[in-house]
Amino acid sequence: MGFSLHAHLCAEHVTALRRRVGEMREPPLGLDLVPDARLEIFFDEIRAAPTTAELILGLYEKALHAVKAALEHHIAETNPLADQPSVRVCRFALLEVDDMLKFGAQTIAGLIDGKTRELTQPWLTLLDDCLAAAGALDGTEKASGREIVRRHSAGPTSTTACPDATSVSLTRTNMGVNAEVFLYDEKFRPEPKTVMMFYKRLREVDVPEMMASIITETSDKPWDYYRDMTRQLWDEARHAMMGEAGFVSLGIDWPRRVMVNFTWSLALNTQLKTDRAARRALLHRTGTHAKEWKAV
Repeated sequence: MGFSLHAHLCAEHVTALRRRVGEMREPPLGLDLVPDARLEIFFDEIRAAPTTAELILGLYEKALHAVKAALEHHIAETNPLADQPSVRVCRFALLEVDDMLKFGAQTIAGLIDGKTRELTQPWLTLLDDCLAAAGALDGTEKASGREIVRRHSAGPTSTTACPDATSVSLTRTNMGVNAEVFLYDEKFRPEPKTVMMFYKRLREVDVPEMMASIITETSDKPWDYYRDMTRQLWDEARHAMMGEAGFVSLGIDWPRRVMVNFTWSLALNTQLKTDRAARRALLHRTGTHAKEWKAV
């Protein structure tokens, strides 16, 4: 859920930066080109991280810290009058980058112990070397000239198509609950309908499981495609979290006691690879909401 929010926030700030660059330059802007091969390795390594620990450390201790340093450096070195619009964009971005870093620090403290950090240290050093070789994320420092050898990203990367059913009560068989019929039935009181609404919201976790795979597998689309998709990724995750918060407010141990089926994302992720390409194109072209897409 945190990744969904942070992907959305980053996409929004990247969009603001792209628009600002567009105001200052004539196209083509060259924003889809990688400015330094070492930076490409840096982000490829994080994307290919084989463990949750490495992914979290790479994102929240290396990548986002580098982004924060670049934004702060731009603000410090830029004339606040001559380029006030760019300074404003950077200041707004820093607000939410700091929020993401706080989230990351809490996550790292809760999940990663000293032994895990020790095992990942050589790889974290590789990430530092990538940035140093590129002259920092913004290219303003002297490049180290160090040769970089890929590690996790040396070969093809893969993602897991099947949703993880180990941490919550995900099931392939609980298809007997028709929330809509229950909610519109006048013989039921508002209290149980509220609980059913929590369930209906929580069950939407199935949607980001599907959307994340589409974002990961779809390349070479215009930037606005990815911005729109990450926005809806967060929308659906947020809806599911509303259900989670509702159950928590009632003292219900939802990870153990609430059965949520994930058959829709499982089928799309594992069975419909060819058809999905056409359907996601339809989704983008028509602006169809993911819930409406279920009927396509």
